[in-house]
Amino acid sequence: MTAVDPDQGRIMPPALLWWVSGLNTLLVLDGHDRIAAASAEDTLPAVVVLAPAPDPAAATAVQRHLIRDYESRVTTRIADVTRRFAGQLNDVIRGDGRTRAWPLPGGTWDQQAARLVPGWRLDRC
Repeated sequence: MTAVDPDQGRIMPPALLWWVSGLNTLLVLDGHDRIAAASAEDTLPAVVVLAPAPDPAAATAVQRHLIRDYESRVTTRIADVTRRFAGQLNDVIRGDGRTRAWPLPGGTWDQQAARLVPGWRLDRC
């Protein structure tokens, strides 16, 4: 893989980078000057990254662990939601029935309403 310098028409080799997982970063093995020049020109240099391929057995083991953890969390969440829903349904059944009340003519209700809302009459409710 090579990059063409548009100004010069020259072919420049890519910078060579190495992935170091322990540092969680890329290290420059070759092409420090090309990277610095590209940075000074606000462009991106061509690069080649060397990185080891993941071990399929280790990746599968990690994937299995993540799947089991996910299933456990989903199962717990479903159980919690189901319990809450069952409780809400149970509350409806066990709850007291609604009572209805209408003010009767006369008494303190009429007096208070008339004082707070001038012109209020029970027969308009």
